[in-house]
Amino acid sequence: MIDTFTQLLHQKTKQQGMKTATIVADILCISQDAAYRRIRSPQTFKADELMKLAKVFKIDLNTLIHMGHNWFQGEYKSIDSNYSIHDFYGELKSYLNKAIERPGSFISYGAKEIPLFYYFWFPALAAFKAFVWNRDFLGDYKLRSVPFQASLMENERKFESLSSQYMNIASEEIWSYETLYSTLYQIKHYKECGLFANDNEFRAVLDEYDFLVDHIHDQAERGKKLNPYLPHVVGADFQLYFSPLASNDNTFIIKTIRDNIAFVGSKMTGVLISDCEHWINSTQNWLETCKNNGTLLSVTGSGPRDRFLRQEYRAKKKMLGLLFE
Repeated sequence: MIDTFTQLLHQKTKQQGMKTATIVADILCISQDAAYRRIRSPQTFKADELMKLAKVFKIDLNTLIHMGHNWFQGEYKSIDSNYSIHDFYGELKSYLNKAIERPGSFISYGAKEIPLFYYFWFPALAAFKAFVWNRDFLGDYKLRSVPFQASLMENERKFESLSSQYMNIASEEIWSYETLYSTLYQIKHYKECGLFANDNEFRAVLDEYDFLVDHIHDQAERGKKLNPYLPHVVGADFQLYFSPLASNDNTFIIKTIRDNIAFVGSKMTGVLISDCEHWINSTQNWLETCKNNGTLLSVTGSGPRDRFLRQEYRAKKKMLGLLFE
């Protein structure tokens, strides 16, 4: 099947009068040598790269998955008018329910941004992240002409149960500097460009983000997941790693006694959901590489944890002009 995918690439690029490697390199922002290697050995394409190429060349990956190469198996879901992010959240709920029902379930999460499961406990922040994604990544024209206010994205409140579900499943999360800082940069950009409806909206988002970072620090210190509003409510085991290696996108594996499911997300394209051994192993290998090159922040000595989530976070806020005494 994957030969068919590469053949489709060749056909599409030939129509444009350019070499396949040249166009692939340009789209994926890689060298032509790297593009040639991927074309010769298509299994080296990352899931987000396949989805990006499929979007550019209008290739429906789901029509190709039954053509003989098991490693390619999965559901490729583009976030668009036919399948919204809320559809994905609804589907995710069912996967989390199964994990909760099965003892010993575990989630490994490589976080480009703070894992989405946390946002729904913080309504202003959840609304802001949804607004940014729909406006800036999905190009929702209705949001281009209005400043942000949380009331525009009230539907995010419907998914708070995702936060509660996630709290009850043991997890490890692998963060980089980008994980911690990317939302700060978004807040700064919106503030500088006058994209907050008023100062109260701005401060509500920033304050909730501070609250969330403190919440992560408390979880790492305890080695347990917590409810940010009910300190006596303790959830499943929690491990937090800092890694200098940044994830390409938010990627996680839900592991249960019956199956493993990989979720490979891309802001610009959608999500791959697969129990295929190839995607499970490639995702797990990348997460293990990040862990092996990183530092465990949970339960261990407070020095690295405080430096990352307190001192360096505060310094970044000060640099961005977001530190208010």
